[in-house]
This record gives sequence, C-alpha cells and structure tokens, in this order.
Amino acid sequence: MAKKTSRRAPKKAPRAPRKPEDFGEACLHKHCQAWLESSGIWGRYLIFHVPNERRGGIGTVMHFKRMGVRPGVADYLLFANGRAAAVELKDKKGEQRKDQEKFQRQWEALGYPYFIARTLEEFQGIMIALTLF
Repeated sequence: MAKKTSRRAPKKAPRAPRKPEDFGEACLHKHCQAWLESSGIWGRYLIFHVPNERRGGIGTVMHFKRMGVRPGVADYLLFANGRAAAVELKDKKGEQRKDQEKFQRQWEALGYPYFIARTLEEFQGIMIALTLF
C-alpha cells in the first residue's frame, strides 16, 4: 500500500496586529471610550461624547435640529481643573467637515484648545496631558 503524503501549505508569518484606527473611525471611537473607562479618567472628570452623527431622512434631521443638536461639535468635550478642551476623532484618511471646522474656530475663539486625534495613542496622550494640571 502506498504511503499517503499530505501537502500542506507553508505556514505564513504572523501578521502584525492591526490597530483600532485601521478599522475605521467607529472602531477608534469604541477603543478610545473603553480606554477612558479603564484608565479611570472617565470617572474622575467631566468628559462626554457628543453623538451628533444622525442618520436618517429629512424628518430625522429636522427633529434633532429642533432639539438643539449642533452639527460639527467635537466628539469629546472635557472639563477638568477649571479648563475645557475639545477632541475630534478621525481615522487616518478622515477630514473635518465644514461644520466641524466652524465649531473648531468658535471653540478656539473662546480660548479653549481643540485637538484632532487619529490614533488611540494620540487620544491617550491628549487626555493624559489635559488631566495632569
């Protein structure tokens, strides 16, 4: 009886783990929020996410407009130690919309810093720096 030989494909080298920002902006948001909670920063300071990305028809848009939802508000607003800061999350290719640029100009005109974070590490650095003083 002939001996069977198996032909296995050669093992591929393991791929480097992908980062949250490689999966898009929504994934980056989730990882940033998870980090805020696990770091303890979320519970020590007034920080909140502004969910102003509304999807839907004109009726939905008009509903939220009447409710006072302001387009372009940064993703996170942080109030700590008598200061305020805004952080917008974007993936590697993301660009600010016109309403986001308008909000940034208004926010900075009030004397507050505005940041754009494109990676989890950038977000972590911004948040840690803002809470140090």
